[in-house]
Amino acid sequence: MNDDLLDSVPYLGDIPNPIQVNRDAEKISCYYTVSEKDKKVLLVEIDTQTNITKMYPTNTIEGSSFFLESKYKGIDFVLEGFKIDVAENIHNNQDTIYGLPEGFTKTLIFGLGLEKKYKIIVTTLLTYFSECKRIIISKDRITCFGEDEIIVNYSDFDNILKGINRIHDMYQREAIEAKESLVYESLLHDTDSDKYPKILRKPRKDLIYKILRNTDLKKISHEDEQSLTELKDSTDLTYLTYLCAKFEQKLIENHTESIYQKFFEENTLLLTMFAGSPYIKYKNQAYVGGKSFDNSNGQFPDFLYKHKISNNTFIIEIKKPQTSLLDKIPYRKTGVYSPSKELSGSISQLLTQKYQLETDIATLIKNAEDREVEAYNVQGLIIIGSLYSLENKEMKRSFELYRNNQKNIRIITYDECLEQLKAFIDLLRFQVS
Repeated sequence: MNDDLLDSVPYLGDIPNPIQVNRDAEKISCYYTVSEKDKKVLLVEIDTQTNITKMYPTNTIEGSSFFLESKYKGIDFVLEGFKIDVAENIHNNQDTIYGLPEGFTKTLIFGLGLEKKYKIIVTTLLTYFSECKRIIISKDRITCFGEDEIIVNYSDFDNILKGINRIHDMYQREAIEAKESLVYESLLHDTDSDKYPKILRKPRKDLIYKILRNTDLKKISHEDEQSLTELKDSTDLTYLTYLCAKFEQKLIENHTESIYQKFFEENTLLLTMFAGSPYIKYKNQAYVGGKSFDNSNGQFPDFLYKHKISNNTFIIEIKKPQTSLLDKIPYRKTGVYSPSKELSGSISQLLTQKYQLETDIATLIKNAEDREVEAYNVQGLIIIGSLYSLENKEMKRSFELYRNNQKNIRIITYDECLEQLKAFIDLLRFQVS
């Protein structure tokens, strides 16, 4: 069991109470006891005369590998100026310690310490003060930092809690909306799209605005600035979180190529992201030339994009996540694996499309509605297969050598796309918070 769940685990009333309370006129000490091991651990020591409380947060989940160890790598808490008391009669599953500031668990049997969502306070401070042994929450002293102890004024501490609560509530709403959308899309819309049409939820642009507001645009390139401006107007964390869950589900399912092509057609932001530059959609299934005299052999890439600034074209081909990347049997038993027929065929297909587009661009532009398009040494992207299908180091080496030696063509796998999307969402969340 994860020790982080400690504060939410109910305690069964028929189990003998392990809490021991020693009380005199000046001090209250509370221990967690293990009778069969003849062991007890001090949880809290309250000086009722000075209103100074020393707290030693402890893991109290029996069976855990961290049982009776410190929750926060040896960090203790000191509370100054708080009038704290312990109930005369301790009953399981009830608050048994009173007067603690907000943010702390109040049940002795759970080992005390911060509520789970506030644990980030300790982990963040430890990142910058690895030698810290004590955090003091004080009503009187100002916030300051020492080598082995940190003093946090109670007003500052309370403001941190309120800020964490706002962020926590915001992302809970985001997550709930994303999950609701996923269930609706996966069960209702995908089963009967006529009865349950796609719901287009209004994006919350304020989240992206917060990121852009705090970004120094002088430090990013012109192309990045163009992309971020477009992103601000079209998307938000809710949409991206939902999109990530939907994309991850698509990777598990075994669909035809057309289903994956349709998914990217409906979510063009993904292709712009995976392309790595500010490309925008020009046409889907665009004719790029190559027809013979009998009107056959025409070339139609899945997606034809163009650069938002230079107007240069970019070809994207979509294959399936289940498509093999390499042959299963090594070439002549040398530990070298050849590209699969599907992968090599995809490259040949894209190279042919590239050649025809560059050759016929002048003719194609004459009949195009949007003539602001170029074909200068056209680049291409193939989304295909999964790295997880490569079973050993030799296969991974063969694939990396093969794709990194392609000229003008990038090959990325579906699981790489998913990780890129997750990393982008994490970055947005970090910027917002």
